[in-house]
Amino acid sequence: MKINNSNINFKAYKMSQKQAQQINNTIKKSSKIDIICHESTDRDSANSALAMADYIEQQGINARIILSQDLKSLTLRAQDKNIIQAKNLKDDETPDTVLCVDFCKKERVAPNVCNYIKKANNIIGLDHHLGVDITQDSLTLTKEKNSTNKTASFYIDTTAKSATSVIYRFFEAIDREISDDTAYDLFFGLISDCNKKGLVKCDGKNGTINATKEMMQDKNAYEIYQNLLKKLTPEKVSSIARKIDIISSLSQQEKAFSDSLYEKIKYNKKGTIAYVEIPPNDKTWNELGGDNSTTSAILNHFRQTVLKKYNNIKTVFAFYQANNTYRLSVHSKEKNLKQLYDLTLNKIADTSFTIGGHEDRGGGKINSTDEKTCHEWVKSIIAIADLYN
Repeated sequence: MKINNSNINFKAYKMSQKQAQQINNTIKKSSKIDIICHESTDRDSANSALAMADYIEQQGINARIILSQDLKSLTLRAQDKNIIQAKNLKDDETPDTVLCVDFCKKERVAPNVCNYIKKANNIIGLDHHLGVDITQDSLTLTKEKNSTNKTASFYIDTTAKSATSVIYRFFEAIDREISDDTAYDLFFGLISDCNKKGLVKCDGKNGTINATKEMMQDKNAYEIYQNLLKKLTPEKVSSIARKIDIISSLSQQEKAFSDSLYEKIKYNKKGTIAYVEIPPNDKTWNELGGDNSTTSAILNHFRQTVLKKYNNIKTVFAFYQANNTYRLSVHSKEKNLKQLYDLTLNKIADTSFTIGGHEDRGGGKINSTDEKTCHEWVKSIIAIADLYN
């Protein structure tokens, strides 16, 4: 496999035409492209996939989007796309080309998806997270097969605020005019990730989005923000604001569930860790649809609120069921999750963790929904985290 390492961890204000053309040539030579989103697909990943699917289809090439969430749960722009769930990938399929958006670590996709990617003749990546595990694994695999016909090309800009920002620069470099629909997708992905970082303020009640001073000081991010905003009507901006600021428009049941998290909160002995444990098959959790954009926003709001409210709390965990697994999501005040995960990975069996591209946030899972097993898993996580915090 020919691997283009020159783009790895590339920090750019704009993508060069040469780098963009290398990826574009691979796209245009393909007969079918599968666009892979990371597990627990968020709006940045999904909107990146939608924007690229539009472009790929306009070249007369078949495109599929592979994601782990239901597209409707992400409340994205409705359109007729070929979308399949990651769990439904067939073992006997050999993809022509795969395009990885918003991830470049094998830990951010399920094992069956990682194996599927490694079978592809061509691998492309557009990302703002650093990591080359998939390309390295693919290189090892193809060497074993004595194959030299495969190619892998990742373009990663670690200074970009979203994967959709990288795709914006890709379209710019190949001189593709961005349609209003694509502008909506790219802006939605950018705002979704920037909202998590506190770079924008979304007011769902008033339907407004405003960039913070920190956002304005980032020349690259703010230019993309302004250019995309110009292509959107006030109604579309308002729509995105309402979808991002989910907390302001919760139903009575959703609000009651959100409030209950603070009643169920537990702490470690030192008082430096806070966590909430939603049991597997919890009735209210299932009634709310399980793991979806609304419940994810509620848990995210819970973690951030606890960190802000209590000075002594360093780390906040939420444990919950999703896609026949039991999972954790975590926020850290001290951005120390890599060290914490390095410690826990060596201690807890049958567990997978990922930090993604954000040092203060991460996730993990165990492939079980047995109540006793999951409870013991929670106890093990907290016990080891207690030693570290």
